[in-house]
Amino acid sequence: MMKTLSCEEVLANLSDYVDEQNSAEVRKALEEHIGWCRRCRVVFDTTKQALKIVVDSDPFEVPLSVSARLYARLEKILAEA
Repeated sequence: MMKTLSCEEVLANLSDYVDEQNSAEVRKALEEHIGWCRRCRVVFDTTKQALKIVVDSDPFEVPLSVSARLYARLEKILAEA
């Protein structure tokens, strides 16, 4: 009998599931859980949709003002660490 996965286990394995890196047994357990757990299904569907948008979108250049603010924020975070 296959082990029933918790929501935490599903979320921990979600990335590998999307990338099709799980074993057949883990994949089946994930699909079973996603089939009855609304919360995990929403997370899975949202993740899948977000990846589709990223993969299907054309590359774009980040405006200089945005990247400058981003780098400044990252430098501040790294300096505080």
